[in-house]
Amino acid sequence: MSFDRGDDHDEDVEHAPPGERRIRCPRCKWEPSARDTWACSCGHGWNTFDTGGLCPACGKQWSETQCPRCAAWSPHRAWYAPDDDA
Repeated sequence: MSFDRGDDHDEDVEHAPPGERRIRCPRCKWEPSARDTWACSCGHGWNTFDTGGLCPACGKQWSETQCPRCAAWSPHRAWYAPDDDA
């Protein structure tokens, strides 16, 4: 499991409507599946992209997300790329 990082609430976090944006690591371009999970500091595991980085258990908003493939931390909103972005 990888972790999200950051405590600040980010009003600009975008949820990815199906078919409009793809979710992928801004560094290595790895694309998570719906089954991939991240863990909050409270211990809850969930797919961070289902909630825009908001932990459904404790309400903590994560501003950065770690890629489980390359281990790089990136702003959560940077993971959302237009479908036509190669």
